[in-house]
Amino acid sequence: MNRNTTRFRPLALVVLLAGLGLGISGVVAQSDSTTLVDEPVTPTNETESIYLDATGIDDMNGSGLVDVTVAVEGLTENETAGDGTILDETTISVAAGTTESYDYALVDADRDYDELRLTATVATADDDELIASTDWGTLQRTSGGAGGGLGEETGAIGTAAVVLVVVWLVGRED
Repeated sequence: MNRNTTRFRPLALVVLLAGLGLGISGVVAQSDSTTLVDEPVTPTNETESIYLDATGIDDMNGSGLVDVTVAVEGLTENETAGDGTILDETTISVAAGTTESYDYALVDADRDYDELRLTATVATADDDELIASTDWGTLQRTSGGAGGGLGEETGAIGTAAVVLVVVWLVGRED
């Protein structure tokens, strides 16, 4: 057995678990609140869209679908959350053990705002317990020639993959 492979496996497992642990802590629904996500996004010329994924717990005990209201609000420098312009608002229905997605494609006028605020809420605080996790972020436009970059939010799996590649490359140096 190759010593690099042997050394890599335990180290990779530790890095993967640590990365996933850090990433998951940021995507779990807030307890006893109707707010699942309330996050700012600074739009740039490269920002293509904003997304949100909501996953229902495996057993909702007959509760049925959970409605999650998702909104994108445009804020200028002098505005605070709730005082801006609602650019889009919709409701996604999340079933047990499934992931429902929302995607908002930015138009040029959206990039004039200082901040875009993504919110996701449920009707009652009890409904938040039926959502296992939420994941959100932006998709970024990449220029040709230099290769693709990571977006503003890569998510737990993307971060873990990048860390694993770096660890693998460092491990090969021996």
